[in-house]
Amino acid sequence: MKRILVLLLFPLSLFAQKDIPQQLDKFMQAFTEVRGFSGSVLVMKQGKVMLRKGYGLADREWNIPNTPETKFRIGSITKQFTATCILQLAEENKLSVEDKLSKYYPDYPNGDKITIHMLLTHTSGIANYTAIPGFEKVATLTWSNDSMINYFKNRPVSFQPGNGWNYSNSGFFLLGCIIEKVNGQSYNDYLRSHILDKIGMSNSGCDRMDSVLALRARGYKVNKKQTYNADVISLAWPFSAGVIYSTVDDLYKWDRALYNNAVLTDSSRKKMFTPYKHDYGYGVDVDSFENHPRIWHNGGIPGFVANLSRFPADDITTIVLSNNESNADFIAIGLADIVFGIPIEAPYVHKAVKIDPALLPRYVGKYNGGLIIEVIRKGDKLYRHRDGTPDVELIPESNTKFFYGDESDRQLEFEVDKNGVVTKIWFSNNGQRGELKKMQ
Repeated sequence: MKRILVLLLFPLSLFAQKDIPQQLDKFMQAFTEVRGFSGSVLVMKQGKVMLRKGYGLADREWNIPNTPETKFRIGSITKQFTATCILQLAEENKLSVEDKLSKYYPDYPNGDKITIHMLLTHTSGIANYTAIPGFEKVATLTWSNDSMINYFKNRPVSFQPGNGWNYSNSGFFLLGCIIEKVNGQSYNDYLRSHILDKIGMSNSGCDRMDSVLALRARGYKVNKKQTYNADVISLAWPFSAGVIYSTVDDLYKWDRALYNNAVLTDSSRKKMFTPYKHDYGYGVDVDSFENHPRIWHNGGIPGFVANLSRFPADDITTIVLSNNESNADFIAIGLADIVFGIPIEAPYVHKAVKIDPALLPRYVGKYNGGLIIEVIRKGDKLYRHRDGTPDVELIPESNTKFFYGDESDRQLEFEVDKNGVVTKIWFSNNGQRGELKKMQ
């Protein structure tokens, strides 16, 4: 359920691509072969399939491949479903987003100052239970909702209600409990009857450890290029913050439902998609990518990561579901780049070469592209230096191109003028390229 922020530098200019589906698949094949991606991907543009395909294995022991029908845990993408449930109840006048938490939990600390709106927008200040030191010791235990609330309710707050922003799974856990209190149904039953069945998401639901689920992907983790079974977590903890499983096709049905009035009224959708503090709406991030309005969220739960991004002005949707914790955010951005005609560099195997040490001094210096990095020399080697972080060796793969020695799939390509003077660096980070100009 961890939320990851992706930092990109300035993009290159647009260029035309003739065969978007082929480019998308080629990019994913490279990510699979070089970076070990395992999962399923769907890219839709104006109702047309650009890419719909599984990569890698859903079950490594039985050698079962991933397909578009494979079911994955989607982690915090669950939050937009929970937010929708809350807004539906508000439409029925069963609650208000301005209700105080104390209305439902009279003894909750600061409950008379915390509103449902704050829970939806991560502005309540309530401690995020997955970030509490030692959480891993209780993560395998199945407790009642009240016991889990007691685990985090008296922890120090991040800030006073409404005075800041801090991502909190605890807030969305409480929202699931409020849904149950208000409607008299379990979260699972409410979700099933008011959303999933209503829009035909027959391959989605709240996951359970004891359920037998056809076409379920197993979750894995990768450490030093070795694959292991993912850590076990009780699914009582994710609850309304991250318990849903789904498929790429079902999530596209969800995307379509949010474009019309299938699950929410216009006024409720406006509330949900308004960027409040930190560009966060109700269970979704609301921002722009390459000047294209974007509504998105990612998700992470042991063994699985996910990214659902929609570009409403362009009617483009990208869905990335992984069962080995691949970087779904970078993949989603790469897919969007391709659809928008922005050049990217597909992952490839780096091969070190020897270069003349006399070339190294011209690369030394500081470079600025929104952030500043410094290239320094130690003996016959170059290093990327940034204050406060360890120096990373830059390994040459040509006279002008170097890759990071930490297996992070980052590269620096130096641009040299006719006099042999370096003027800039092209920085590549998991496929995305950006320009850093040399500082004088």
